[in-house]
Amino acid sequence: MQAKEITRRYIVFFTALTIGACGVTLVTRSHLGVNSVACLSYVSSVYLPVTMGTVVILFNLSMLISQFFLYKKTELKLHLINLLLQIPAFFFFGILVDIFMFLTKNFNPAFYALEFAALLFGSILIALNIALQATANVTMLSCDAFVKVLAEKINKKLGSVKLIYDVILVATAAGIALIFSHGSEITGIREGTVIGAIIIGPLVQLMYPRCAFLKEWILKSAKS
Repeated sequence: MQAKEITRRYIVFFTALTIGACGVTLVTRSHLGVNSVACLSYVSSVYLPVTMGTVVILFNLSMLISQFFLYKKTELKLHLINLLLQIPAFFFFGILVDIFMFLTKNFNPAFYALEFAALLFGSILIALNIALQATANVTMLSCDAFVKVLAEKINKKLGSVKLIYDVILVATAAGIALIFSHGSEITGIREGTVIGAIIIGPLVQLMYPRCAFLKEWILKSAKS
């Protein structure tokens, strides 16, 4: 790829991460339940002296390290650059999550309708983020890349592996909440967690074809 094409791809990619971080924050601030991938980070930040963004970074780092164990030594040489590119991506995303959480610290919807609106709009932004990442086609957040590589290695459908992965994350977050609250509450997991799991996939399918103009913009730089 030419430098101009790479630049445009990363413009789209980091725009996607910015939108995604904003979406995760809105869903979290809706108080109706955090989406499956972020629930572990949110619950950890509630009970431990760490920010949500810090846990996002640490979690993605663990998923990056896990990918090294999935690849054979001969394969690592082929995928090493992509693996290393994931590092600035998840650091950028984690820092943005903390920034947006700080900026929205006083955002507390007073009515259920406003909470639901925040949940819905946040879910739309998360879906748009995924569609834009797919359009950019450069690298991925390590948590998403791990699922993709694992599905390839065990020869299972990506959707099935993703579903099991999300269930494990939600169950782990619920377990942490029950332990730290002495069995009195399950923080961050509510109807919004389920709603997000149901609607985000179809929203991505709806949005991805509509990002074709960005793909044309990226490829136009290669042609020129």
